[in-house]
Amino acid sequence: MVGLQTTYLLDWPIRSIGLFGLLGAVLPMTFGMAYLLLPAYVGTTLATPRLPGVHLVISYAGAAVLVAGQLTTLPRPLVTAGASLWSLGVACFLAVLGATIVPVLRADPSVVIRSRDRPQRSTRAATATVPFAILYLAIGTIALLARASSIPVIPATSIPGVVHFYAVGFAALLIISLGTRLLVGFFHVVPPRPLTWGALGGGVVAPALIAGSFWRGPLFQVGAVVLSFSVICYLGMVAIVAVRTDRRRVGLLGVLAGAFAGAGGVFVAATVAISGEDAWLLEAHVPLVLDGFLLLTIIGYAYEFFPIGTGQFTGASDRIGLATLVTLGFGVVLRAVEPLLGAPVVGDVGATLGIVGTSIYAYVLTRRLVGIHAG
Repeated sequence: MVGLQTTYLLDWPIRSIGLFGLLGAVLPMTFGMAYLLLPAYVGTTLATPRLPGVHLVISYAGAAVLVAGQLTTLPRPLVTAGASLWSLGVACFLAVLGATIVPVLRADPSVVIRSRDRPQRSTRAATATVPFAILYLAIGTIALLARASSIPVIPATSIPGVVHFYAVGFAALLIISLGTRLLVGFFHVVPPRPLTWGALGGGVVAPALIAGSFWRGPLFQVGAVVLSFSVICYLGMVAIVAVRTDRRRVGLLGVLAGAFAGAGGVFVAATVAISGEDAWLLEAHVPLVLDGFLLLTIIGYAYEFFPIGTGQFTGASDRIGLATLVTLGFGVVLRAVEPLLGAPVVGDVGATLGIVGTSIYAYVLTRRLVGIHAG
């Protein structure tokens, strides 16, 4: 996360920033969220607790090579090796979840819908979309490996197409799916069913349209509209929960800010898709989606799972947690408007705020997790 903010200061190409932020920050955090939540939803624990560590080490090594390949010209065998390492890490992730969840489902398929969350229809719908997120992860990985190795396993997919399989199909859809359950579980408010179904349904359909036809034909434009509808419905869900809940927690601000950033990001993306590529719009889209929607949302839920106010260390207070969210969120806004204003100093201030916010978050969460482990 901290490295992602630094790439803005270094003026990396926007596509390289997107790849670095996705493979280096967003997806590892999404993997961690899946490792934490998906086994719990079927009442079990990870079958092989050590393999996730292997997964992350291998994936980071592969990601480093792939990002270097975007920044410089690397020999194809080296790029293929990087894609292979990343893909092997994803295979570890799928293997761990499969070995953990499949035996439970075979023994009792109804376990996935037994929950205190209400209404059960929304719970079942949210659960049913999780396999689509996993499928998009697998498709994106196959497409990445096929492109790097020049093996025509599936139709050629551009790197931005692969990125959107990961970002929209896996990370965003998983956040919406799990968020549908987490909002009820943490804040005891059931969002209106039409908004829930709109967010989930659009989240399932949009990635195939966008990533499968990136910048090609009307399907891409339709996908952008569908994704906008999905994220706006998700924003409506979060906003209604925020208004109605009596559980005012710092993490909710992160989730709400992330939803607003996501709506802004998809609005910008839809504008680009319909009117044609515009450089400043793309430069605004990346921080809104990566740092705003994905990171702020994940950080918000992390504060719900691991409340830092109960920790016993310097800085263990909800005010510090709130400060990280406000600092990072304000930095996102500055980076999003900088291309429109044409004032690089505004973007640099935003990136600096991002470095401060993510550094404090990394500190407090690490100390909180160490405290939990020690206890």
